[in-house]
Amino acid sequence: MFEVYSEVFTQLFTLTNLVYSVGGVMLGMIIGCIPGLTVTLGIILLLPMTYGMNSVTAIVSLLAIYVGGCYGGSISAILINTPGTNSALATTLDGYPLAKSGKANKALSTSLFSSSLGGFLGAIILLVAAPPIASVAMKFRSPEYFSLAIFGLTVIAGVSGDNIVKGIISAFFGIFISCIGLESLSGTLRYTFNSVGLFGGISLLPALIGLIALAQVIVKTVEEKAKKANKESENFSEHIEDPGINGRERRSILKTILKSTAIGTIIGAMPGAGGGVAQFVSYNEARRSSKTPEKFGHGSLEGVAAAESSNNTVVGSAMIPLLTLGIPGDGVTAILLGAFILHGMEPGPKLFTDQAVETYSIIIGLIICNVFLYILGSIFTKQISKVIKISYKILGVAISLFCFAGAFANSGSIWEMLLIVPLAAAGYFLGLLGFSVIPMMLGLILGPIVENNFSRSMIVYDNDLFIFFKEPISCGILIFAVVFTILIVRMNNQIHERAVEQTDEIMQTDKKEPATKPED
Repeated sequence: MFEVYSEVFTQLFTLTNLVYSVGGVMLGMIIGCIPGLTVTLGIILLLPMTYGMNSVTAIVSLLAIYVGGCYGGSISAILINTPGTNSALATTLDGYPLAKSGKANKALSTSLFSSSLGGFLGAIILLVAAPPIASVAMKFRSPEYFSLAIFGLTVIAGVSGDNIVKGIISAFFGIFISCIGLESLSGTLRYTFNSVGLFGGISLLPALIGLIALAQVIVKTVEEKAKKANKESENFSEHIEDPGINGRERRSILKTILKSTAIGTIIGAMPGAGGGVAQFVSYNEARRSSKTPEKFGHGSLEGVAAAESSNNTVVGSAMIPLLTLGIPGDGVTAILLGAFILHGMEPGPKLFTDQAVETYSIIIGLIICNVFLYILGSIFTKQISKVIKISYKILGVAISLFCFAGAFANSGSIWEMLLIVPLAAAGYFLGLLGFSVIPMMLGLILGPIVENNFSRSMIVYDNDLFIFFKEPISCGILIFAVVFTILIVRMNNQIHERAVEQTDEIMQTDKKEPATKPED
């Protein structure tokens, strides 16, 4: 193991990796800060630019965007009451009231401290917990891998929004897309409709760009026009002059951060839960156990700390099932799963033996990114907050250019560059109908894994369809997948109901009385 770590430090601590880590965190903060530019969108747009990099530099730079984006989402949540990322919604409950009371910098510094510490601890837990899980999973064969891929599809339960039926339909559409082209074992052409361009199937990157990135541009452009007549929240980006969080306040929220980190670790490691669920669970627990629960919703530092520490902890904990079992923990890690595959690394237990140096380099790189987050956030948060004012007219054009350039860079094919247009139209209209594209991506990525391991199992076990239930581990995974799906659906419904009730309660209170002054 010592030899592995010596190689890790030699491969990881290069000027190139450090520069890309710093740049990734900075870019992630900017992307997360701008409402409409999600972390998922940022990773997809930057994925084509990693083609010339080695696998460690590429994945670490994408993780740096993830880390920076999670904190960046809190900047707009605090300053304009609009979360830059979906998982920063709970931050608005106390962050914006702090900004309204003239303590925007205190809220931002609390968010930065909590995000950095929570993310750092989450990455440490990943480093400690992942290898033992992977060593157990090394005993898996094709039936177990098939069951694991099916279990991976249970993430659909957590990322389908309010309608799991639409999520399942969306996932089947993704699986259908993955079946286009030559079948891997028999060489049979499927669903090509006599088009030569479809013989090779639809590549993962153009699908990601078209269905998510370019479709998101269309959605946000339409929303921008609709918002012109609406009154926007006050912007406090020009009023970050108050002192930040002090040592006494750091100590006062440390217990909340540690408790929220534990909650974020557990929820983040559960496929499909994600940072949004972790935020509200941690926020509710912090308010329940607080000595001053009445301050929550009116500018509580504990509320900001609970939301942000759990949110960033999920970055590391969601990587545990991804790296060890090949199961994405949330929507962003589903995209990262595709990034691993594109760079020749197939997540799963063999990753820790066949590519141990690269794997540990990525995990330690994640730890370093959280250190850079605190340093860079302390220096540049005020400057980055200014980008909130950028019009989406400008951003939309820039993102569209990145989309077409990235699709062309995938293979140098004009066909793939043009293919993202109908894919974007499909993603946009599916979104209008209430279908989430993340389940579609899961189907697209995990579909071939399910098919290949099913085919291998049938060949090895003489077409015995019951082999998946005869093998104890495989059967256990399938049973757990069913139970887990039910639990995730119930938990998501409860969290959604609590969030709505909590937001309505705070809004009603604000109408009746002025916000109380938060503690110094």
